[in-house]
Amino acid sequence: MDSNLKLFEMGESTRSLARCVPCSELTAMVLQMMQQGGVMDIADAQDWMNPKFERLLDSLDLGAASAVARDKWNAKSSLGNVLIYGDYDTDGISSTVLAMEIFRHKAVQVRYFIPRRDVQGYGLNAEVLEQVVRGGCNTLVVVDCGTNDSEMLEDLERRGLDVFVFDHHAVAEAPAFQAIVNPCADGGGKARKLCATAVLWCWAWKEGILPRDWLKYALDLVALATISDCMPLNSLNRSFVRRGMRLMRTNPRRGLGALFSRLRLNARQITEEQLSMRVIPCLNAPGRISCADVSVRALLGVGGDDAVYECAGELIKMNRRRQMISERIAGNIRESGEDDRHVMFDESWPVGVLSGVASRICAQRRSAVALAAPVGEKVRGTLRVPTGGNAVGILSEISDLLDAWGGHRYAAGFSVLARNWDEVEGRLEGLLADVGVEDEVVSAINLSPARISLDDWRTVTALGPFGNDNPCPLFYCASSGEDRVEPLGKDGKHSAVRVDNVKLLAFNAAPDLQDTSGIKGWVYHPRLDYWRNEEQIQFILDYAVVV
Repeated sequence: MDSNLKLFEMGESTRSLARCVPCSELTAMVLQMMQQGGVMDIADAQDWMNPKFERLLDSLDLGAASAVARDKWNAKSSLGNVLIYGDYDTDGISSTVLAMEIFRHKAVQVRYFIPRRDVQGYGLNAEVLEQVVRGGCNTLVVVDCGTNDSEMLEDLERRGLDVFVFDHHAVAEAPAFQAIVNPCADGGGKARKLCATAVLWCWAWKEGILPRDWLKYALDLVALATISDCMPLNSLNRSFVRRGMRLMRTNPRRGLGALFSRLRLNARQITEEQLSMRVIPCLNAPGRISCADVSVRALLGVGGDDAVYECAGELIKMNRRRQMISERIAGNIRESGEDDRHVMFDESWPVGVLSGVASRICAQRRSAVALAAPVGEKVRGTLRVPTGGNAVGILSEISDLLDAWGGHRYAAGFSVLARNWDEVEGRLEGLLADVGVEDEVVSAINLSPARISLDDWRTVTALGPFGNDNPCPLFYCASSGEDRVEPLGKDGKHSAVRVDNVKLLAFNAAPDLQDTSGIKGWVYHPRLDYWRNEEQIQFILDYAVVV
């Protein structure tokens, strides 16, 4: 990176804020950087460090459908045979498991169905719903999808089913079906930042569906889904993740505990980074290359200890397979020489893995990209846009040509009849080519790693968990003639930059650091690490700043 760097210095205002909050001076500096140098109110700083969880929930507005769904729940002593219709990513899996655990309290029997990406695609499938009716289902609970399916939902109610929907995907207009609990339709601003699992959990909390002490033990599911869907880590979502991770550290679900063990992660020291980079990809993998049932079984802890441990191993194997397939597709795209193309299609691509590949290409190119592949008589695709774009807005412009579509601002999916693909491909290529990219400004505190102790960084972690809309704070250290680049590990891929006698770990950066003559500084971030159960601080290199 070069000139898009904004540096912050520690000064008297920092020390004053630290005294008033109270907090460490380093924590106060991070709070000031969050305000981009503006004055941070003392009460706001205190609330950010220690969010009032139940007060945040009390002020949450899920929209009018929340009361409609509550009245449906209260209207009957039993909901009979209940089917949970979920989605195949971690939010869909987590909300499926949570719905099963909630609705089990009023059901004769609870089953679940999660569509296969390569067969039923995204959202409600008419053929599956017909089988649901014929199979004697009394209640249908839809999670993490369904917002755009009012017509199908109304038909099911006319045929005698009770229908509940809990979703969080963007909507163009308010759904006609009245029992779709989706804050993005008519809820408050904070509620619009929730994942589907959190929407369901908050509904149960606010409407008194189950005792609150019981619900607190389900926050691990909310934490997993919030991290997985990259939801903005505002005060409420941070509270969800904090409490959920506390559960995972002290009393993890059997399936999660087995997965931690097989990944050689210490449950008592699990971090949001480990969940994001190692655990969640394993939960996502089955739904991307096959069927998500194994992920549901893992979170439910189905079977004895041996079965649960074997299930965790299956998740890891499927994730390795997903990685191999994704790398092959990414390699094919790199070798195609079509760097100027935004829409890419290949008949051999398994559609389930395309979202991860699209995210990687979008980040590398810093441009919008859509990947698609045929599935039966349809073409299914995934769309990713960089900061400045709007994936759902783009698809809404060609919605008349699409069979189904939905998603979020930066990520969306779609389905189109094969006979319409050529027209969709052309329109989409033009729309993606017009997506503007906002220049990213990197904010960093001007401070040498030699001045950040383990105790200092422990205090800063009170501002976490870090993630979307609450990024881990970055730091900057100017280069000097004494900086040295050293090899890290045995494979030649990694390096360590020794700055002020402290190592900055540079993963997969060895080729880029062979010549450091044009580098004027280093942008890095600290993280906590554990070696032989002893906590230590590491410093990770993010950018080399060039002249």
